[in-house]
Amino acid sequence: MQSQPNIIQRAHRGDFTGLKFAGLVRLSFEINPDRERPEVPLTGADINNREEQERLCREYVESRGGIYIGTYDEPHTSAWKKKRITQPDGSYAYRVIRPVFEGMLSDLKKSSTNPKFFTPLNGYMPRTEIQGAIVYDVDRLTRDNRHLEDAIETVEFFNCPIIDITGTLDLLSENGRDMARVMVTMAGKQSAATSRRVKNIHNAMAREGIPVGGTRPFGWKADKRTADPEEKKLVVDAARDLLDGVNVNTVLKRWEKKGVQTPRGNFWVRSTFIHMITSPRMVGWRVHGPQNLPFHERYARDTEGNPIKAQYEALLDEKTWRAVVELLTGPDRPGAGEYTGKLKYMCSGIIRCGNCGSKLRGNAKAKNSHEYVCDGCRRVTGSGRAIDKLITALVLARLEQEELSVPPANWPKTEELTALEASKAGLLAQFKENPDMGSYIWPEVRKLEVEITKLTKERAAYLRKVTRSRRPNLVEAWPTLEVEQQRDICAENFEVVILNSATKGGNRFDETRLQVVYRQESSQYASAA
Repeated sequence: MQSQPNIIQRAHRGDFTGLKFAGLVRLSFEINPDRERPEVPLTGADINNREEQERLCREYVESRGGIYIGTYDEPHTSAWKKKRITQPDGSYAYRVIRPVFEGMLSDLKKSSTNPKFFTPLNGYMPRTEIQGAIVYDVDRLTRDNRHLEDAIETVEFFNCPIIDITGTLDLLSENGRDMARVMVTMAGKQSAATSRRVKNIHNAMAREGIPVGGTRPFGWKADKRTADPEEKKLVVDAARDLLDGVNVNTVLKRWEKKGVQTPRGNFWVRSTFIHMITSPRMVGWRVHGPQNLPFHERYARDTEGNPIKAQYEALLDEKTWRAVVELLTGPDRPGAGEYTGKLKYMCSGIIRCGNCGSKLRGNAKAKNSHEYVCDGCRRVTGSGRAIDKLITALVLARLEQEELSVPPANWPKTEELTALEASKAGLLAQFKENPDMGSYIWPEVRKLEVEITKLTKERAAYLRKVTRSRRPNLVEAWPTLEVEQQRDICAENFEVVILNSATKGGNRFDETRLQVVYRQESSQYASAA
């Protein structure tokens, strides 16, 4: 076997006889020849697809007597864009994430390929000897100086040649390495300039409310501006059901039975659904904003902080949308911090043990029945059907006696919140004109933001309450309600339901074991007189 320094010298002369090379193929994006080319400028090897880069690298190696053993493939990978990562000490750093590139350098140092990143050519094993790497040009290797230094280290200290086929990359000599550093710096500058131009374009489009490219959003037609009538009805009905107390999973089960899919042709899952229905797009606002904000707050704003209306139709009114957002994302949302996955029965999570005070959970039994069992002492149990029947009778009797209270249509603190937001906008305008006043302005801004946040939460809770659909006769509608809706109604009418221990020798359920404490305030589900 030849010494490693000798391999570097031979590679520098262009003599690859008997040397085993692997190619690194990277694409920032890949052009599908069956589709129209994207309207973006193409440079370097971007015009070549994966197969073309691999073919050119293989021909280059084999024309000089080398052996091409396979490829390290990096599809849709940026060599410049940085992502935030968490350091071992908990701090954050920004790095270009390229596990395939780093895996290739690791394989070169060990002189053996790893099948996790390496795709062998026909006839070679996933784990095989590797002596060098080849790329199309320096842009395909890296646009990040930190990664370039890692590649130089692999060549200089581990004697593994990394070459290109255009002649622009030379890591085999000192002068070539210095020139590579300059070229990567300039390539990084070009990427930064391109990124700046793209950001400016997106900011301008956001100010004008112009929708961006990509897959059409659910609820709109292919033009991304006109609402799709069928999908709009699904969204409106889903929002109404959610505010009526229907669980997200129940909505998704209904959609699955109807065959409703995402624009990409997949069935809906909870996270995707919440992402969709809490999007500012629902109320016709232009979606745009930093990734560190909650998604429902990512919308373009004008100079006064008001939402920018987009060039597409709204599917929901703002009051309903805010209520849905608070219901699904608010810190005081129903079930927040609690596991609700097994609340299958009407009194699950409501009924408590008279012996130890723990909550009772529902257990399925034979013949489609169930029972409630104490999670604490496990000494108190009761027939699920009998308990549900009794609680249903009690809640319906109460609903028949109560009148439906209708709160005022407008939130009473609207003017107060508007005044606080105007004061904040005025302070920010003063800071923009006179930054030296920052030490006086920012403490006041923080005080206003605390009050604004408090009132915003109050408004969201109010809207969630008043936008809930009101049924004029819940007694008649009760059998058609979902279990979670019935549970919500019970929870709003009863402070607690207590199940005491059974007496020995009794087989039938004793109604006197149940103790009910009614809520003092009237229920928002109360039936009209």
